[in-house]
Amino acid sequence: MTLFESLKLFPKVDLHIDFLSSIPKDTIYELTKNSITREELDDLVEFDSLKDYDNSKELVSKLLNNYDNIEIAMRSLITKLQSDNIIYAEIFINLELFFQKLDKEMIVKTLLKVLKEEKVNYNLVIEINLDLKKEVLYQNLQILYTYYQKGINGVFLKKGKFEQLDSYQALFDKFLKDNIPYIVLCDSKITNQNKEIYFHAKRIIYNSMEYPDASFLSELRDKEILLEFAITYQNYFHVYDDLTHHFVYDLYKENIKVIFTTCDMTTLDTDLLNEYCKLFNAFPFSIRDLVTITLNTLNRINVRDDVKSSLIEKFEEKANELL
Repeated sequence: MTLFESLKLFPKVDLHIDFLSSIPKDTIYELTKNSITREELDDLVEFDSLKDYDNSKELVSKLLNNYDNIEIAMRSLITKLQSDNIIYAEIFINLELFFQKLDKEMIVKTLLKVLKEEKVNYNLVIEINLDLKKEVLYQNLQILYTYYQKGINGVFLKKGKFEQLDSYQALFDKFLKDNIPYIVLCDSKITNQNKEIYFHAKRIIYNSMEYPDASFLSELRDKEILLEFAITYQNYFHVYDDLTHHFVYDLYKENIKVIFTTCDMTTLDTDLLNEYCKLFNAFPFSIRDLVTITLNTLNRINVRDDVKSSLIEKFEEKANELL
C-alpha cells in the first residue's frame, strides 16, 4: 500500500471546513442551472488573491438563494467528506455571507436538519464578525445560544487584526461564564492587552509567520489549547512559499497540540488528504504522528462524552489496522 493510499484510508478529523468555499464544483455547477459553462465556473472559483477568493464566496452565496439549494449543497459536502473518510467535522458558517433575504435561523435549521438526517458526527461552528452592528451581533448570538449543543458547538470570533479586543471583554466574559467554547485567529504578535482573551480560547488559528515566543508556547501547553494550521491555505496564499521553512514540525516536537485543517476544500482544490500529503513531503511526519495529533484533537472536541468515546474507539481501531 502506498503512502497516499494509507492516508486516504486514514480516519480524519477536520475542525475547520468553510461551508461556502467547500461545496463541490459539480454541485455549484448544478445550482447555476447551466447558466454558465464549466470553463466560466472554473474562472469564477479559482483565484490568485484574497479579493478573488472573497468574490468566489460571494458567487456561491448568491446560488444559495433558497433553502432547497442550501440543503443540496450541504448533502453534497457531506458526501464529499465521507468519501474522504472524515469521521468528525466542524463546518464553519458565516450567516452574513448568505443570501440576505433568507432568514438566518431558517438557514441554521436547514443545515442542522441535513446533518441529523445524514446521521453524521459533524457540527456547525458559527462565525461572528466582532465589528458587526450591535443589533446584528445580538441576533447572531441569539442563534448561537438557541442551537448551542444542538448542532452548533462553538463560535469563531472573526476580526482581522483583533484590534481593541478589550472593547469586547464583556462578550468574552459571557462566553466563559456560559462555557461556550470560542476560537480566535492569531496573525500577529499577541500583546499583553489581549493575552487573557487568547488564552481562554479552546483553539487558536495560527496564521502568523512568526515563531511563537516561549511565553505563548508555555500558555498553550498549560491550557492544552489546540493550535490550528491550514498548510495548503497558507501555501496557496504564499504565507509560506517553501513549507520546509515552516515551524509546524518543531512545534509538534515541543509537545504543542497542533492540528491540521482544510479551511477550504474545493475552491482551493484541496482536502485534508492533501494537507497530510504536504506534511509528509515537507517534514518528517509519520502515520504515528498523525495518530497522536488526531487523538489530541478528538480528546479536545466539544461533544458529549459518549460520542467522543465512540469516535476515539472507531479511530483507534482503524488506525491500528494501518499501523
